[in-house]
Amino acid sequence: MALQQIFGEEGLNQTGASVEWAFPEWAGAHHGLVVQATNTENERLFEDETLGVPSLLFHYKNYRDLSRDTYLEFGLSGLFGWNDEWDIQIAPDALATEHDALGTRVFGADLSMLWEPADRALYRNIEWRSEVYVLNRDILAPDSSGRDTINAWGAYSYLQSKIAQNLILGVRGDYYEPASKDYAVEPGVSLVPLAYPASSPHRWQVGPYLTWWQSEWVLFRTEYDYAWGRGMEEDEHVLWFQTIFAAGPHKPERY
Repeated sequence: MALQQIFGEEGLNQTGASVEWAFPEWAGAHHGLVVQATNTENERLFEDETLGVPSLLFHYKNYRDLSRDTYLEFGLSGLFGWNDEWDIQIAPDALATEHDALGTRVFGADLSMLWEPADRALYRNIEWRSEVYVLNRDILAPDSSGRDTINAWGAYSYLQSKIAQNLILGVRGDYYEPASKDYAVEPGVSLVPLAYPASSPHRWQVGPYLTWWQSEWVLFRTEYDYAWGRGMEEDEHVLWFQTIFAAGPHKPERY
């Protein structure tokens, strides 16, 4: 939920170039760094970018084996971009466009842990994964009050376990807290879902799910989500059903 609120329905999906470095093992861990330069086609974060300045993303990854059956991985991320064009309300029924290049930043941290007994990996494992996102975005306020900053953040955490060779049972919790701004919804200009006019808006969600791998090429997943909170959307119950499959000839893979 936090990922979709901050980055949009499709997540962070942009075109550009990516370089990855793998560093020598140090202190019993493997380290890696990813650097990306992409265009700013994400409408949620960079809809007001007109200069064509690319965004930059950095991701550091640290991986270590805790035992023969358990590994731990954590990462730190930073996304940096700009916006320069703003719609400002100058009258109840009139907007003006102003230009001012201001920064948008998103920081992230992730943690993954997997226990998978080497002699029973096909039938048993436990995976715990969590991630947090923090948005810090400078703006020109749409009510013509000048420069301001939107701070929003969210996180998710899930725990899942392989209970049989082709069955995975899990549960995920989500939290999202947008900024509270009186001017979040102005005529012709809206900052939703990054900001809401309510005081201390927030939203929780919990979702148990079951995944069935019918074969190597087909999986089915069913999930129930219950979301509630304050100052945002109404409480919601959603039942999802998802299938992912591959069709066509499959050449043997080399490992």
